[in-house]
Order: sequence, then structure tokens, then C-alpha cells
Amino acid sequence: MHKFLTLAACLLLGACASNPQTVYQQDVVAGTSPMAKSTLEAIHNSKAIPLPLDAGLLAPQWPISAAEPRMDFGSSISNYRIFSLQLKKGERYTLNVHSLCNKPCLGVSKFALKPRALLLDAYGAVIADKPSHASAVVGQISLRWDGEATEDGTYYLLVAADNDDLGQTIVIDDVWVNNSPLMAVKVDMHSSPFGKISAFSSPRKD
Repeated sequence: MHKFLTLAACLLLGACASNPQTVYQQDVVAGTSPMAKSTLEAIHNSKAIPLPLDAGLLAPQWPISAAEPRMDFGSSISNYRIFSLQLKKGERYTLNVHSLCNKPCLGVSKFALKPRALLLDAYGAVIADKPSHASAVVGQISLRWDGEATEDGTYYLLVAADNDDLGQTIVIDDVWVNNSPLMAVKVDMHSSPFGKISAFSSPRKD
């Protein structure tokens, strides 16, 4: 009986230790990366990565970890990355963010970073915060933004972890799906504060 109780306690402690919510709270408290209170500050606190063109299966990937700068979204704090792109007034764009299931992506409790992305102008003003399209396949969440530049300049894509519902089933809502607005895409994975993402632009096929 004593061995059984000891084993149960170890399993319980192991489950708590692997809970992304618990781990993330500890990392935030101990975090030393810069903290941004605004989108403009977030741009200044991070070295922007030039947004690559679609490279198919060879698209580069970047981790979002405790080492990246943090942004206070009010409802939660998240680590993030910044990507930059140059656009001309009237130029159409298609931007993509893929979030990959954390390894090992096995068993019932699959975890992935739920992306929270903002398209910003050079002054940090939010151009778009909701994706035009969202989809999910086994092991990957895909978000896409379609739009048109309002003026010449440098634009920034801020990609962060959406940490409002850590550990919960990922649901992407308020998007256009099959030409219908305000649909929800439920993903068979749970929200993690950290993960690996790819971000790239695609040529428009107008």
C-alpha cells in the first residue's frame, strides 16, 4: 500500500511539473528578457527577421522560448518574435504562420503553441489582428492573412504565444472559413507557452 501511495504521489508531481501553465509562470517570474508594454516598444525590443518567401517544405523555423522578448497583452504575458517586410501602397500580400506540434507529438496530450499574430505598421499601429483563414492538420496549425498595403513602408509581423488559456484545447475563432465569417477551428492539441513556428509570405494569385 505504501509503495502504491508513493507511486501515485510521484505521478501526480510529474503531471504538475509538466503542466505548461506551471512551467510558464515560473519562467515569467524568473525571466530576464525585455518586457514590452506596447506594440511599438515590442518592435524596438526585438531584432526584426526579414520575412522569407514561401520555401515549401524548406521554410525556416524559429523557436518561441523563454529567451525571446516578452510582451504584456494585458490578459497574459507572452514571448514573441518580430518579422519585417517591405510593401508598396496598394500591394497585395499574403502572410502565413504555421505552428508545429511540440515533440514528441504523441499520445492524447498533444501540445502546440497557439499563435497570436499582429500585422503592424512602422509606428506600431495594428493593421490586422485576426487571420483571414485558419486550418489545422495533424501536428500543425496554419494561419493566413490577406490584405493590401495602405502606404509604402516597412511592416512588421509580430508572432507571439497566445497564453490566455494555457493547457486548454486550442480553438481559433473569429476567422473566415469557407467564405463564412466568425467560424471556429478546433485543434486537437492543447495550448503551450512555447513552441516552434514558421512565418513566410506567399505570392498572390489574383
